[in-house]
Amino acid sequence: MQTLNYTVGPWHAEALLEEVEPGKLMAVISVTDDKGIAMHDSKHTVVFDHEQGQDKAKETEQLVRHLLQERYGV
Repeated sequence: MQTLNYTVGPWHAEALLEEVEPGKLMAVISVTDDKGIAMHDSKHTVVFDHEQGQDKAKETEQLVRHLLQERYGV
């Protein structure tokens, strides 16, 4: 399992990344505000397709940015 951290605007996201099967990654993403406070629905689990040879960290960053924009308005 790999841990990745991202900060976007006032939000901090920690993503625990694991390959669940060839070509599929699972990210468990925990979101806190700039004071370290988590909201009631701040943990998200996402399974997504991953192309072999692609950078897992970049794919996860795009996923986190999309999640923050959609759920938290960043």
